Amino acid sequence: MVHFWRYSTPFHSDLHIRTLIPFLILWFTWTQRNAAKYHGIPFSTDGIILEVQHHLRTLYAARTLTSTQWKGDLYQAAVMGFIFCQTVPRAPSIVRWCAPSPSWFKLNTDGSSLGNLGLARAAGIIRDLTGHVHLAYQFALGIGTSMLAKLTAVWQGMELALTHGLAPLVVEVDATTVISLLKSHASGMWEVQHLIMHIVRLQQFLVADVQHVFKQGSLTFAEGNDGFTTWPRSFFRRGFVAGFGVMSTTRGEDD
Repeated sequence: MVHFWRYSTPFHSDLHIRTLIPFLILWFTWTQRNAAKYHGIPFSTDGIILEVQHHLRTLYAARTLTSTQWKGDLYQAAVMGFIFCQTVPRAPSIVRWCAPSPSWFKLNTDGSSLGNLGLARAAGIIRDLTGHVHLAYQFALGIGTSMLAKLTAVWQGMELALTHGLAPLVVEVDATTVISLLKSHASGMWEVQHLIMHIVRLQQFLVADVQHVFKQGSLTFAEGNDGFTTWPRSFFRRGFVAGFGVMSTTRGEDD
């Protein structure tokens, strides 16, 4: 019966309503049988139907049921009073790297970890209006979280920008959480508080503005098979690295 119901629609899936209902019928048939056998409550098919309907209404009220689960059967959902908002498909948008204003530099950073406490790395690249690379860096952090890696990438990039006189500076990160932490100064987050303090201090020296950008818009990194952020191989072709301030460092004691 379950197999027949599941494949009675071309939109079948594990959570489609035509897969769920047979299991609900079987379950409430079993509970009705037990009630009749052990509690003397008369067995009723109408009772089974009411139990199934009540359970579906409970799932709907809890917003557990979605329109996808009723695909092909939305009319039956409406008959039961289940109304789902129609989702409007989002138009595709072009994501690209945008050059900074004249006389400004742009720092794109990223950080990642294998698991959200695991081996972590950070990297970044600083370019000017023409897209010319003035400095790039990549280093391992040891064991850490992804948030620690992302903030460390920003901090190290800004430190290098200050050292090399690359200011004023626009900083782009792909995590809105990082921007929220910097705006709030995240006084309660002890793990990254020192990094936030360093970055806020550097913002004053560099006249730095921190903004969000999608990862695809940074044109900076490629994600390896191990989940780590790495430099694209084209950055390291012969004669091209010389134009970079490529650095490889390890985490210091005060990091």
